[in-house]
Amino acid sequence: MIFLYLGFMLGQSYSVIQVIYQADLPLLTILFSILVFLIWSFIPVLGYVFARYFFGRPILNRWQLSAAGLMISLFEKSLYSLELVTRQDGYLSIAVTSGLFLALGLIPFFAKLKINKTELL
Repeated sequence: MIFLYLGFMLGQSYSVIQVIYQADLPLLTILFSILVFLIWSFIPVLGYVFARYFFGRPILNRWQLSAAGLMISLFEKSLYSLELVTRQDGYLSIAVTSGLFLALGLIPFFAKLKINKTELL
C-alpha cells in the first residue's frame, strides 16, 4: 500500500512544489503546507485500504502499485485540465479518485468471484 501512496504522491507533488517554490512563505508555513499535503493526499488511498481490508489480498506487486498510483494521480489532474471537474465542485475529484482506488483494491475479489463462477459451470 505504501507504494500505491508514493506513486500517487509523485503525480501530485509537482503542482505542490511549484506553488511552494513560487510563494514567498516562511519556513514553518512551508513545512505545515507539506504536512497538510501529505495527509490530504492519503485520503483517497483509504479507498484501497478499505477494499484490501475487507475483500482480499492484493495481486499487484510494488511496481504495479506505484504505476497505478501515478496513473490515478494523472487521471485526477486530467479531470482538472479538461475542465470536467472544477474547484467549485468541492470534493468530487477526491470521491472519483477514492472510487478508482477502491476499484483497484476490489480487483482480487472480483477475480476470485470469476474463478469460482467458472468452476461452477
